[in-house]
Amino acid sequence: MLPFLRSVSLHSTRWLTGVTIAVLLLTLVVYWPGLKGAFVLDDQPNIVKSYIPDPDAAAVLYSITHNPSGLLGRSVSIASFVLTGLQYGLDPWGYKFHNLLIHLACGVLLFRLLFRLLQQVDLPRESRLPLVVAGIVTALWLLHPLQVSTVLYVVQRMTQLAVLFTLLALLAYLEARMAAGRSRRYWVFGWLIFPLCLVLAMLSKEIGTLIPFYVLIIEFFVFRDSLVRVRQNPQLSAWLLVFVALPLTLGGIYVLTHFAAFTDHSMRTFTLGERLLTQVHVVFFYVRQILLPRVGDMSLFHDDFPITRGLDPATLLLIAALCGVVVLIWLARKRFPVLSLGLAWFLVSHLLESTVFPLEMVFEHRNYLAAAGLLLPPVWYVFKSAEAEALRWALIAYGAVFSLQTFSRVQEWSSEAMMMTVAVLDHPRSQRAHTLYANYLFTRNEIDEALAQLRLAQDLKPQDAGPGLHLLMFNCAAKIRDDAVIARVDDQLRAFPLTPYALNGLESLLGFYNRRICDVMNFEDFERLYAAALAMPDNSPGTMNYGYIRRFQAMLAFMQGKYAQGVIAYREAFENSKHVSVLAELVKYQISFGYLADAEDTLAYVVEVNEANLGIDRYVVQTLRTALAQARQPKAAPAAPEPAPALPLESTLLLPR
Repeated sequence: MLPFLRSVSLHSTRWLTGVTIAVLLLTLVVYWPGLKGAFVLDDQPNIVKSYIPDPDAAAVLYSITHNPSGLLGRSVSIASFVLTGLQYGLDPWGYKFHNLLIHLACGVLLFRLLFRLLQQVDLPRESRLPLVVAGIVTALWLLHPLQVSTVLYVVQRMTQLAVLFTLLALLAYLEARMAAGRSRRYWVFGWLIFPLCLVLAMLSKEIGTLIPFYVLIIEFFVFRDSLVRVRQNPQLSAWLLVFVALPLTLGGIYVLTHFAAFTDHSMRTFTLGERLLTQVHVVFFYVRQILLPRVGDMSLFHDDFPITRGLDPATLLLIAALCGVVVLIWLARKRFPVLSLGLAWFLVSHLLESTVFPLEMVFEHRNYLAAAGLLLPPVWYVFKSAEAEALRWALIAYGAVFSLQTFSRVQEWSSEAMMMTVAVLDHPRSQRAHTLYANYLFTRNEIDEALAQLRLAQDLKPQDAGPGLHLLMFNCAAKIRDDAVIARVDDQLRAFPLTPYALNGLESLLGFYNRRICDVMNFEDFERLYAAALAMPDNSPGTMNYGYIRRFQAMLAFMQGKYAQGVIAYREAFENSKHVSVLAELVKYQISFGYLADAEDTLAYVVEVNEANLGIDRYVVQTLRTALAQARQPKAAPAAPEPAPALPLESTLLLPR
C-alpha cells in the first residue's frame, strides 16, 4: 500500500470526508470553464421544446409527458429540463451547471456502490482495500476525459439521470439483499425504493432497463454462492423472481415479438448486419478510449467512424477476441471475481446502444457508466498485490494525466468557435462537424466558407440528402439559386432512404420559403423534391416517412391556397404517423383560415382519438377548444400561425442517439 494510505482505517471518517470533498472540488474546478459553452447538436430542440416561459400546471405536465425522444418518453429528464428552464431560462450555463452537479452526485453514489461490492469480495471486512480502490476508481471516473461529452452535452442529462437512478437502485438492492431476513429493511429497500428508482431510471432514458442485468452480474460475480443462497432464502428468491427473472423474460419476449420494428434501419445509411459488424470495432474503440485515452481521438463528432461492410480479417479477429472476453468472464468468476465483474459491467452497459437497435454508430456518452467497469480491475489488482508499489504510483500519475486531459477538453467545449474548429481539424471526414461548422460560419457572415463546408459534407456522404437541403437553405438566405444542387438533392431523395437530417432539411427549407427568406425557389421546386422523396420505395404509404412527407405537402398546399388538397394531405399524414399533433396542427390552420365548422369537425376527431388513447392529449384538446371559442367571438380570431416554422438545422426530429 502507498505510504499515505497505510494509516487509513475503515472508520477514518475525517480522512474519508476530506479526500471526497477534495476530489469533488477538483472535478468542479476542472469542469467550471466549460459551463460557458453553447448548446450543441440536439440540445436546442430538446431544451426549446421543454422550455415554458409562462408556466402553468397543464403546460408543464404536457411538456413532461409528450417528449417524442425514446420509447418511454424520458419524462423524468424532461421534467429536469423544465425545472432548469424555470431557474435559468434558455441560458446554456444553467443547464450545464446542473449537469455538473448530477455528475458529482453520481460520483458519490458510485463510490458507495463500489465500496459495498468490494467489501463482499474482500472478506474479512476489516480490510481497507475496498475503501481505497473504490475511492481511486471513482476519482478516475469523475475526472476521465471521456466524460466531458456527457457532462457538457446538455441533452445527455438523460444519460446522467438514468445512471443516477441506476446507482440508487443497485444500492437499494444491496440493502434489501443484506436485510432479507429482517423484514422492514427488506420491504422498504427491496419492494419500495428499488422499483421506484428502476422506474425513474427507465423514464430518464431507456438504459434504465439494464438494471436487472446489473443485478444479475452482481449475483454471479460478487455473491458467488448466489444459487445456494437463493434456494435457502425464500424472500431473496421472491425478489429476484419479480425484479430480475420476470423483467428479463418479459422484456426478451417483447423485443423478439417486435424485432422488426426495433431493428428497422430504414432511416440509416447502414443495414442491421453492417451495424453489428461495425459495433465490434466500436466496442474495442471504447475500450482504448477508456484505458488509454487520447484527446485527439475524442469528439462529439464520430459519424466518420468507418462502416464495416463485410467479414474482413480484422473484424473476424475482433469477434474472436470479444467471444474470448465472454469466455474469460465466466472462467475467471471464482479466482478473479473483480475482473469478471468489471468486464461484465462494461459489456452489460452496451447491451442497448451497441447491439441491434438502429442508433447512430458511436457516441462517447454511452460509456458514462461503462467506464467504471473497465477502470475497476486494474486498480483492484494493482492495490491488492503486495509487489506492485511502482504500479500504484503509476496509477496516481495516470489520474493526474486524466485531470489534465479533461481540463484540455473542457477548454475546447467552453468556446463554440474552438469546438467547431477542432472538430473539423481532428475529424475531417465527419459530415456533422462540417455542417455545424458551416452554421457557425454563416452566423458570422462568412458565407462563402460556410457554403464550401456544406459542399464538403455533401461529398462525404453522397447517399444523404441532408447536406444538400442544408445548402439550399443557405443559398436561399444568400439569394443564390443553384439548379445543380436541386437536381442532386432530387436524385438523392429518389435513390436513398430519408435520414433524420434530410427530413429536417425538407421541413426547415419549407419554413424558409414560408417566411419569404427563400424567393429563389418556387412551389414547383418543392413539389419536385417531395415527389422525389415519395418515389423512394422506403417512403411508400403505411410508413412513418410517408406521413412526414404528406404533412409537408399539406403545408405547401395551404401556402398555394389549395385548402381541400391540404386537408386531405393532413388526414393522410395523420393516418400514417398516428401523431395527434398533426391533427392539432390542422385544426389551427382551419381556425386561422376561417373554416370554423371544419375545425370543429377535426377537433371532434381529435377528441375521439384522445379518448381512445386514455386521454393523454387532454391539454391539446383544451387548448384547441379555447382557440376555437376565441375565433367565434367577433374580432377575436387569432392570427394565422406560420404553416412551416423554421427549425434548427440539425436533427430536430429527436431520434435516439
